[in-house]
Amino acid sequence: MSQFRNGSLLANALLVAVGAIAGAGMMYLLMPHEGRERLASSTSLLDKPASPRQAPLLEKPGPAPTLQALTEFLRAKDPEERSVALREAGAEMARRDHAAALLFAEQFRSDQDKLDFMRGIFGVWGGTDPRGALDHANTNFTAGLLRSETIGIAVNKWGARDPRGAWLWVEQHLTGPLKDQALTDLVIGWTRQSPSVAAKWLEGTRYYSQPLFAAVGSTWAEQDPLAAARWASGLNHPDARRTAQTVVAQTWAENSPRQAAEHFTPQLAGDNGVNIATVIADIWGTTDPAAAAAWLQQLPDSAARLEAAATLATVWAASDIQAAVAWSRSLSNPQVRRQVITQIGTTWGAIEPDSALNWLNSLPTADASAGIVGAYNSWAATDAVGLGEWIAANPPSPAMDAARLSLADVLSDQDIGSAMQLAFGLSSSAMRDDAVSRYFHHWRKIDEDSAQEWLAKALPGLPGSTQQRLKREQNRPIVAR
Repeated sequence: MSQFRNGSLLANALLVAVGAIAGAGMMYLLMPHEGRERLASSTSLLDKPASPRQAPLLEKPGPAPTLQALTEFLRAKDPEERSVALREAGAEMARRDHAAALLFAEQFRSDQDKLDFMRGIFGVWGGTDPRGALDHANTNFTAGLLRSETIGIAVNKWGARDPRGAWLWVEQHLTGPLKDQALTDLVIGWTRQSPSVAAKWLEGTRYYSQPLFAAVGSTWAEQDPLAAARWASGLNHPDARRTAQTVVAQTWAENSPRQAAEHFTPQLAGDNGVNIATVIADIWGTTDPAAAAAWLQQLPDSAARLEAAATLATVWAASDIQAAVAWSRSLSNPQVRRQVITQIGTTWGAIEPDSALNWLNSLPTADASAGIVGAYNSWAATDAVGLGEWIAANPPSPAMDAARLSLADVLSDQDIGSAMQLAFGLSSSAMRDDAVSRYFHHWRKIDEDSAQEWLAKALPGLPGSTQQRLKREQNRPIVAR
């Protein structure tokens, strides 16, 4: 993340512009003559000139182009640096006068710039007068990102200092998703200050909200992952325990996947083993897939090992397909090997379907069959036209049936007629009748009248077994979507 550095041109310009509330014109007077001329013709930061109510902010000694200078400096900055600078500027103004800062923020043309500036304001205001900041945000801001963000910032500050008071305010003033998010922000602030106290209090509330336990677990794990993991594993409520364990494992793995794996490996046989193994494999596979593979090789046979291998295969195939293929050849456990091949084929099929299918067709059928279906599914989802042309260029055959069904499934929502046509081209009569019946049922959900009209016209010319299946399907009740 780009850091806001004191003394930089952007920092100084912003703080001087903010300081214009107390004495506008300082930067303008210090600029060379040619700089003043350039600013005089620049686009203003404001939507329009200040209204009479806003005039006191700007009616200070010195000319107004200070605001234009702010725009000039911000325009060339990348979004991240611009965002950080605006938060710093909002905080600086709020330290002097938060009311003036709020009025100033209303003048920004860009919603994103205004939000960043408001984040700075509420970061300061929420630390000095959280109740006032929250009452203002809840009363004056309409539903949306600005309201939820500013409430979250203020309640986070309050939660670090007086969590019970903050909790009471949230319970009294907020409802629905806004309340849930505010409580999460509150718990994060509290956990940063006193993780064990926050965790104990949350357990005592018997309010088993998964987002709240996730907030405690992830925030605590950033500071002390071992302590957080021990707390999570000791929770009595099963849903709370699984949630907390998973986020602790994830947060720990983001910083030290090997340590996270060493700690959680003995717990993979438990009821949350699949989730823990999957998040570790996902994160470790992104940074060091070979090390993650070596860890998986040492695990006993279990559902956790199988799912972790599938996750690693997907991640590794996306970054280095040949290395992932080489890894699949080294696997001696048949079940793990097939799971890995399936995931590699599915991932590769979205990138290079021809290469994926050539590789899969070189493998034993028992290992490759699920991967072939996965490759076709990915090809259909990413390039339906290309797969359709490839199917049209090849005669119907058992080898083509998986491709036809994959494409038909994708087309069934937008072009049910083409899906039916693909189903009729299946090489097996049993597969054909099953697919045609299924797509006709789907057609009825989309458009009952056109489906029945098609059936009335097509039925006499269909094979006998297909007619029987469609007649049974014709009047079967439709479950609403």
